[in-house]
Amino acid sequence: MTKPARPRIAILGGGPVGIEAALYAHSLGLPFTVFEQGQPGEYLNRWGFVRMFTPFGMNASPLGKKTLQQLRREVPADTEFQTGRQFRETYLLPLAESQALKFAIKSQSTVLAVSRTGWRKTDTTAKLPPFRLLVRAADNSEAVHTADVVLDCTGTYARPNWVGDGGMPAVGELASRPHLTYWLEDVLGAKKPHYLGRHTIVIGGGYSAAATVVALTELAEENPSAWVTWLTRGPRTSPLPRIANDPLRDRDKLAAKANTLATRCDGNLEHHPHAEVQEVVCPGPDKGVKVVAQMNGERRTWEGERLIANVGYKPDVALTSELRVGEPAGDFRTGEPNYFVLGAKSKGRDSGFYLHESHDQIRRAFAEVTGNTKLNLFAA
Repeated sequence: MTKPARPRIAILGGGPVGIEAALYAHSLGLPFTVFEQGQPGEYLNRWGFVRMFTPFGMNASPLGKKTLQQLRREVPADTEFQTGRQFRETYLLPLAESQALKFAIKSQSTVLAVSRTGWRKTDTTAKLPPFRLLVRAADNSEAVHTADVVLDCTGTYARPNWVGDGGMPAVGELASRPHLTYWLEDVLGAKKPHYLGRHTIVIGGGYSAAATVVALTELAEENPSAWVTWLTRGPRTSPLPRIANDPLRDRDKLAAKANTLATRCDGNLEHHPHAEVQEVVCPGPDKGVKVVAQMNGERRTWEGERLIANVGYKPDVALTSELRVGEPAGDFRTGEPNYFVLGAKSKGRDSGFYLHESHDQIRRAFAEVTGNTKLNLFAA
């Protein structure tokens, strides 16, 4: 298939991966547009109170740091550990607001669907037409944009998993979802009044759930009437597996602390492994919550005042239902020529993704787009 000399690039998502991809496209002199449904780094801002496991040097690309230096902006040290908001403010926003990128970033622009002109999945022609993107602007007006290459950097954070078994909602979860929390909560900061002195049920066995449990037990020290019930699906009494010689020390410290709390039931906490959630009932704000789970063949019920379901996230595959993209499975390439999925979304439901991994994906994607396999603008 003949590629355009200067293919038009559509970048979906203005988060850390989308901004890096835009910077790469600009450096190559390729026409590009970034479609961001909120503001650049929207989700970084939402969980921005959390300190990142990885130091700045693993999160920022050499190209990005060089660009900041050219803008005469202070560049954080590679060894510095930042919160999500600090990373957004010191790195992502200066790049997004630079003259190199600002003109091409369309904020408050939601991509509703992606297809090709006059094409269906059954079409096997070698000469594929351009992509068509249906985009809704902030004023709710809609328009169609075209592109030769699509870089899907939309991530997964917008679509949390369900708590029910098999990836489907638990009984009552659909109706209760508006009153539940599926994201990281700043329980020691902005959301402290909401959780202080309450009985909170936490569902999930990953690092996000662990961070939530640790924060809630710290909060319980201020008010002994508070209680935390932690439900995990796995069989381990120590919920998080320890990584031998983990290079990310903060990650290992979190795992160690959460496991200690779970096994000793310290800090007004009780931990229940083997919990397959069957039912979630929350009739409304401040009306309590009930969780029913199956544990070793026995039906158990817990009642509390708050529920936080840190059960991971999943990619939105409806966006490309008319293309041969399919469910992401760990690679940035898809079944659709010139459609690349970069970042956390490329791993599907696997949330174990770090920003530096996306830098290599971006490099390889542009190497394929340009036909130059030796191309590497991220070389230090």
